[in-house]
Amino acid sequence: MTFYTFMMRNHRGKNTPEGDLAGDIFQDRESFPRNGKGKFDGWHRILRGYLERQHACSDCLDVFEKCWEDYVRCEKS
Repeated sequence: MTFYTFMMRNHRGKNTPEGDLAGDIFQDRESFPRNGKGKFDGWHRILRGYLERQHACSDCLDVFEKCWEDYVRCEKS
């Protein structure tokens, strides 16, 4: 599954920092980069760079890092 799909399935609609990030990603669904299934190399950098170019605050970037770790762990299990 893509990181986008992971965020939508696990966090969208929840009143949490992760849910806020998922909502922002959903709002930007036309432009948000989507990695291929199981493709981790380089995608972390691409997605983080995208968020930085969108002027994401440091708290948002911290939430992204946590969600990315959860995503990779989920995909590798």
